[in-house]
Amino acid sequence: MAKILKMKKPDILGKLTGPAKKHLAIDIGNHTLKILELRSTARGIDIVYHAVASTPPGGFQISVLAAQLKEMIQEHRIKTKQAVIGLAGKGVATRRLTLPNIPEEEIREAIRWQAGELFPFALGDAMLAFQVLERDDSSAQAKQEVLAAAATRETVMEHIALLREADLEPVGLLAEPHALEQFWRTANLAEDEEGSIAVLDLGARKTSIHIFQGGELQFSRYVPTSGDAFTMALTGMIRAGEQEIEVNTAQAEKLKREHGIPSVEDRGKTGEGIPLSQLAVRIRPVLEKLETEISRSFDYYAFQFQGETITRLLLTGGGAQLKGIEAFFADRFDVRVGFLDPLAPIVIEDSPVFSEVDAAKRMVLTVAVGLALPFKERFNLLPVDLQPHRKRWSVRAPVAYGILGLLLLLPLGQYAYQSQRSVSTLKRAVTLKKSKLEQYQYIFREHARLQAENSQLDARLARLPNLDPRVPRMAAALRLISQKIPADVALTNIDVEQKEGEGLEVRLSGLIYGRKEEAFPIVTKFMEDLQKTPIFSNVQLGDAGDGHVPKPAVLNFEIGCVLR
Repeated sequence: MAKILKMKKPDILGKLTGPAKKHLAIDIGNHTLKILELRSTARGIDIVYHAVASTPPGGFQISVLAAQLKEMIQEHRIKTKQAVIGLAGKGVATRRLTLPNIPEEEIREAIRWQAGELFPFALGDAMLAFQVLERDDSSAQAKQEVLAAAATRETVMEHIALLREADLEPVGLLAEPHALEQFWRTANLAEDEEGSIAVLDLGARKTSIHIFQGGELQFSRYVPTSGDAFTMALTGMIRAGEQEIEVNTAQAEKLKREHGIPSVEDRGKTGEGIPLSQLAVRIRPVLEKLETEISRSFDYYAFQFQGETITRLLLTGGGAQLKGIEAFFADRFDVRVGFLDPLAPIVIEDSPVFSEVDAAKRMVLTVAVGLALPFKERFNLLPVDLQPHRKRWSVRAPVAYGILGLLLLLPLGQYAYQSQRSVSTLKRAVTLKKSKLEQYQYIFREHARLQAENSQLDARLARLPNLDPRVPRMAAALRLISQKIPADVALTNIDVEQKEGEGLEVRLSGLIYGRKEEAFPIVTKFMEDLQKTPIFSNVQLGDAGDGHVPKPAVLNFEIGCVLR
């Protein structure tokens, strides 16, 4: 077991910025609902309150969730009413984009105009928050990299309604990546380390991938493969010797927590008599899918950031407690793998409340810790008209004549202010127009260059011999096969042969894992799916049997079909 990540204690009081007033952090996960409050002291950060409970079933139902929050607040006698809640799900998205080097006050509108196609929903009335990652003034086309978060107004208003129904005052709504970055910056995690660090937050229904470089968040992505996928893989009939055991969802969750990720070579058994190798076979497709998604994210990051490599992988969230998960990632990725305890780098360890939070609960508090820290207003997705107003200065006027003089000068000052404001507005409009003009000019130049390249390519193409049309057809066929192949099937060979007058004959050979009695229905379903496609015909079973089948496979097969 790797050690929990321990970093040098940062100067917390020197790093924390923003409003000093405390607030509750609310993090609603698919399995757990977390409430956390932190406070800064002369010695560092201390925990005031913390509560973790199961999330009510049924999805995001405001009345049910509000009742759960009220119950948790009353049970733990929490007095604070101001709350910051984390946003995640289909109505929230984070994207990195490149913008012209325009003033920061104009970036918000530039995001709506330029980056609309990058988000999975319209940005017309969506709430936006952003941070400038870096600026490049060296080239003729000055630009800046921006990490932007957006949330639909419907998502924002649902979370506001939830807090209000729970008798809480909303003071902030933060996208999950911004909450995690607040924690990362405050904890001063590996700012001087070379390379990039990936944080894998393994949740119940999603896995969050966040990549930091030089102390700053550079990339965020969510993938659907998560803890529930492991549980579902273990449900159903599992063979144990001569008998079969029906495993329901609760039993599968218990097996997952007790045995984690066993090896296919493991000869042990569960308390129910199920061979651990059987569990390994059921979990294997989920592990491979998760590995593929993470690898794709790392490859995309390396491509986008000029070969920047991941040097460390930190695991957190409820899924990080799965036995064997650290060894699996260490075996599959050439990086150092460890665990991220969100409380260890920032909270004073001899705090009375700190000792009450066990290791299991700490792993699910990562986002809540980020939400509980004082946040920068530019990350706040709460509408401006709903943000709490700052206290105004109250002036006691013992000198009445001085106040009267100020009142007389007020119209002049108001005129000067309005004039300056109009000038500033015009300047911003001109700057934005100039940036748009530069973009259009760049597009026109690119268009002319691409037209010239296209003409050259057309000329070269005319000199090339005609290509065999079967090549793209075969590529489409391979893509279709990869989409239709069942989860428990592994292809071992694909042969293609030209048949006179019949087109291309494709022969697929492979192995089937799982239970033997389900092997033939799986092959039959695979053949039916291929037959229904528009590019395959005459799908037939050439051979199938269990002789000389390498374990843990239960059947080998050969399917023949014709590529139309």
